[in-house]
Amino acid sequence: MTIEELRGNIKWWESKRWIFNLAVGLAGVIAIYYATSYSTFIWYRTDVLGIIIWGIGANILYSSGTLIELFDWYYLKNAIRLKNLRGLFFVVGTVFSCLWTFYNAWMYFAAPHLW
Repeated sequence: MTIEELRGNIKWWESKRWIFNLAVGLAGVIAIYYATSYSTFIWYRTDVLGIIIWGIGANILYSSGTLIELFDWYYLKNAIRLKNLRGLFFVVGTVFSCLWTFYNAWMYFAAPHLW
């Protein structure tokens, strides 16, 4: 992989970040909306801080796609050829992140008696 290919790799992942953020954010908003409509949840400032930290964490994990491709290129000498699977990783990772966000938001906001 040349420097230009590395730049193209980063550009590909960064051009898809808005789709990831929109999907995960929408999953969280839907879960919070429905969860709070069925419960007597009281909002606190720490809840908003938790949502912000969740979003930052999701974006840090999203960046692992670029790092895994870089790892394959540098250490494994492109033996796995992860570049060919990046679309699959993007879709599977986005769907997993949406489901994980929905589940955790639902559990936190709809079922506070469980914790």
